Amino acid sequence: MTIALAKDVEDFLHSQVRSGVCADASELVNDILRSIRNQQQKPFEITPELETWLLNAADKPVTPLTRGDFDAIRRRVQARTRSAGS
Repeated sequence: MTIALAKDVEDFLHSQVRSGVCADASELVNDILRSIRNQQQKPFEITPELETWLLNAADKPVTPLTRGDFDAIRRRVQARTRSAGS
């Protein structure tokens, strides 16, 4: 199978291989695709924590999301991803 990558994606892939994240590009692509597959197969879990957060958020006024909001979300996800991988 041949897949055409956008230049920026190809550059990123090569930089990951050079930095030792993986042995070769195929390994990294396979790992990423497996991760996506696993995430799609995993049912969305509604936890008491999520339910509480949603109920609390529903009572607050709606405001547009800012760049800072998205940055904070990314930091929380990255922190959870790092702690889950440990």
